[in-house]
Amino acid sequence: MKFLLIGMVAFHCMTVYSQKTFTVYFDFNKYVLTGNSRAIVDSFLRSEKENLTSSIFNLNGYCDADGSDNYNVLLSVNRVNAVKKYLLDNGIRPGNIGSTEGHGEKDPLNENRTEEEKQLNRRVEISFFQLPDTIARGISLKEKIADSATIAGTNIILRNINFIGGRHQFLPGSEPMLNELLGAMQTYPKLVIRVEGHICCQEFDGDGMDGETRMYNLSEARAKAVMDYLLSNGIESNRISFIGFGHSAPIYPFPERTEEERIQNRRVEIKIISK
Repeated sequence: MKFLLIGMVAFHCMTVYSQKTFTVYFDFNKYVLTGNSRAIVDSFLRSEKENLTSSIFNLNGYCDADGSDNYNVLLSVNRVNAVKKYLLDNGIRPGNIGSTEGHGEKDPLNENRTEEEKQLNRRVEISFFQLPDTIARGISLKEKIADSATIAGTNIILRNINFIGGRHQFLPGSEPMLNELLGAMQTYPKLVIRVEGHICCQEFDGDGMDGETRMYNLSEARAKAVMDYLLSNGIESNRISFIGFGHSAPIYPFPERTEEERIQNRRVEIKIISK
């Protein structure tokens, strides 16, 4: 061969009560779930059946080091999508799928020296978070914006807008939240926002490299991608701006200790300018 800033009012759309993580593995150069992997997922779903409707699944895919970087990124995305499809086919609602990201050969568990080590890196890690009741019931973006507590200067974190690792290309699971944001902009024609991008996993404050352009503006490019989506669907340009903060405003300090902390640092927010 991936959601509260000090001094700002924010809505945290991924408040976590509990976390469980399990892993499924893939054959070399494959993204079809093996029988053993399906059995692992089935067992987990049976054990957690009482909590499934109030929880979020975050999926992170990886590869071994064989092959090119670009191929591995796509392969890891396909592995994540295979797990996502299996969850949906087995009763998980689309709204319970959170972050879905392919990391390629990044974050290996070992040095890929042997076939046994490579097998451990051909994986999808599934993190399962149980949410507070108010979040589990779901408060729409329109309801958040209509709330009298949402004033100019309020930041709202957009859950489930996700990107291919190291790129500004949306993952397929981002469409519902993008459509919800578009609907809010259409419902409130006086609403003016700034889209703000953030990244994780850097010791310094600057931006990361965008693997699509090779420019060091990843958080900015991701924020611009959200803005471009709104513009392409008829929202006036004077109602939207964008900015990238790199790693200058993390929710969790570097080094992030868990994948959930990395996910929450790697986020897109909107700031209410006026409404």
